[in-house]
Amino acid sequence: MEPIPVMTIGGSDPSGGAGIQTDIKAFQSIGLHPVSVLTSSTVQNTQTVKHIFPLPPDLITAQIETIMEDIPVQFVKTGLLYQSDIAKRVAQATKRYNWHLIVDPVLIATSGDTLSSSDLVMTLKKTIIPLSEIITPNISEAETLATMNIKTVEDMGQAAKLLYGLGTKNVIVKGGHLLGNTACDLLYDGTTLIKQELPKTPSKKAHGSGCTFSALITGFLAKGYTVQESFFQAKPILWQMINSGYIIGKGADVLAVSQSTVEDAPFDLLTQDHTDTWMTLYAALSSLLTTLPTSYIPEVGCNIGYAIPHAKAHTDICALDGRIVRRTAKPYRCGPLRFGASKHIASIILATLRYYPSIRCALNIRYSPQILSLCTKTGYTVTSFDRAEEPPQVSSMDWGTTTALQDTTVCPDIIFDTGGIGKEPMIRLLGKTPIEVIEKLKNIKEEI
Repeated sequence: MEPIPVMTIGGSDPSGGAGIQTDIKAFQSIGLHPVSVLTSSTVQNTQTVKHIFPLPPDLITAQIETIMEDIPVQFVKTGLLYQSDIAKRVAQATKRYNWHLIVDPVLIATSGDTLSSSDLVMTLKKTIIPLSEIITPNISEAETLATMNIKTVEDMGQAAKLLYGLGTKNVIVKGGHLLGNTACDLLYDGTTLIKQELPKTPSKKAHGSGCTFSALITGFLAKGYTVQESFFQAKPILWQMINSGYIIGKGADVLAVSQSTVEDAPFDLLTQDHTDTWMTLYAALSSLLTTLPTSYIPEVGCNIGYAIPHAKAHTDICALDGRIVRRTAKPYRCGPLRFGASKHIASIILATLRYYPSIRCALNIRYSPQILSLCTKTGYTVTSFDRAEEPPQVSSMDWGTTTALQDTTVCPDIIFDTGGIGKEPMIRLLGKTPIEVIEKLKNIKEEI
């Protein structure tokens, strides 16, 4: 099936971190075909915006008409419009082509520089916003459009309701600039305020995050998602792009906008416990890949799991939706972290939790007499089960872990088995956290 075309109308950022450049990358990252209409050429980098040169309105109209006579675009996202005459041309085109219009009312850059002329705000209110499917202002832009100060999430909700009164169908107020440890965004559809928040990454000052978020929302709408679904799909992806961002210049970070970042995004963070668990395990993965010798990777691969507090089901366990395997003499992670991804490692953790509620993490590594000997030399407690005694039609890992733990009074560091017919022998490291488990692996490794 051919990719769906989606249009961005905005300014060029020569540093590649915002504007139509990042819109194009965002559309491509979720499998869409981007088309673009340039409104302005900016002179900027990751530190500052020095100049903005708007294009003649006739040239903007010509770009739109030329695209539309050839490519059937239905979903359009606006960014930097800069001046009233340009906004009016976009409004005329929206009426003519009956677009689904998503308006990111770009007024202020991440650097704090102004990105609009004095007459733009009134034109947005009168001509563009009433035609929009969604508007996506950040805190500063919402303050300007709603003519109020925003200091709290409650203020964001009030602003969203005021902006809804301008005629849009939906308002998303982006709250990343509010003080606090979480980035909270609010969606208002005219009846309900819907909140979505994820932890801030304090070391990041993300250039182009607003553009990218709006572009992702536009893209998911084009793919057939509802407004609420698009909102909840885009936020985790943006978070992961910020979290994986990099420094290319002397100013703000640039987002890592790519298909692989989309695949790694934490889509299933239902509660704060899920968020904390996912983030802890994600942060530990790089250490695990650095510590793990390839000789410790079994034929079926390694996996690591970490449970939310008081976990009761497989869906409460975060693990790799894939495995860690050998590739070019190094450990290689296959798949993103997902809750409910691994029944195998989840069964081990759930069985352990029944006896020792603080032991929430497990990692499997290859069994060999040599590796097992290193485990005992460190002074770690070791127990095992015999697969030959496994009853038919039971969960192997639930039964095996329960068998190994049922007569213990202190949780062992390691559970192993020597395999069976069609069953690879395995060692499992247990601990309270991923860092504790990885530290045990490191100590075993250092005995070599």
